[in-house]
Amino acid sequence: MIRCYFSFMFIDRCPGKHLLRTIPFLTAFGIALFYMAFLDLPLLHASEPDIRNERIVNSAPFTGQRFLIAQNNSESNTTGAAISGTSDGMTFWEWLWDYLYTGASLTVGVGTRQAELEVTRKSDDATGKIVQRDEEAYFISYSTRPSLFRNSKFGYTFLLNYTTFKLDQQEISKDVYEDLGTRIRGKTAYVVPSFFYQWGQHEPYAKFVRLGIGIGLGVAKYQGDIIMTDALPYGAPISISNGSYDLKAAAGFFLDARYRFIGLNISSAGPSYKDDTYKYDVRDIAVYLGFTYYF
Repeated sequence: MIRCYFSFMFIDRCPGKHLLRTIPFLTAFGIALFYMAFLDLPLLHASEPDIRNERIVNSAPFTGQRFLIAQNNSESNTTGAAISGTSDGMTFWEWLWDYLYTGASLTVGVGTRQAELEVTRKSDDATGKIVQRDEEAYFISYSTRPSLFRNSKFGYTFLLNYTTFKLDQQEISKDVYEDLGTRIRGKTAYVVPSFFYQWGQHEPYAKFVRLGIGIGLGVAKYQGDIIMTDALPYGAPISISNGSYDLKAAAGFFLDARYRFIGLNISSAGPSYKDDTYKYDVRDIAVYLGFTYYF
């Protein structure tokens, strides 16, 4: 039976004041948890309660709305019992409490993040990139215990993210950004199933490195203007918008390095769009150091 591993992350200069905005995503999180809990996959086994680890992806201090991430990870050892009306006598709610608490962990961290939208004109490959940068981002995350595929070093994670963004800095040359007066406002969400390989130990407070990559689905809704900045002289701003919630392909990757309580996390994910004139790539990138406490 599959044992889900979820983590969520909420980031803000003052995180508490935006928690109410996460309610729709928490509802989706609960539905996903219920579905995964009853999904029977013969390749997977449940984790022991004392096999604990933690995985966080992406942080996002955006102006106004900040963002939430959930993810499901896997790691393994023993055969688990069924969940509701389980063979060990647990009710579903008892199992749910055990799953959410036993072996869970809490991580706080600090780092940097960037949200970006890159636009490419199909006719001549002219490009423009507009970003929102935050040199100091704060992270809070909760994670349940994880599992791997049987006794291998391979596992999987579902990266779920919802965020709003306010982009106002354009890249005028490599890693050089300037306010050109253009603005794009929007929001994006994605679900990216990702497979990872882990080097190192699997115990709590362990030493390990995880590298993962995945492809999934995402949506993005935005409106504003951007200047194509890949060649001089710059042209006039062009208006761009996407008002639909049609699902599009989304890709992502992550790297986690952990030494006992301390971890380094790097991640990038987001959906890509095309219309008759332009191609759009939405990206959320984060790098941070975190401290983890295991319950």
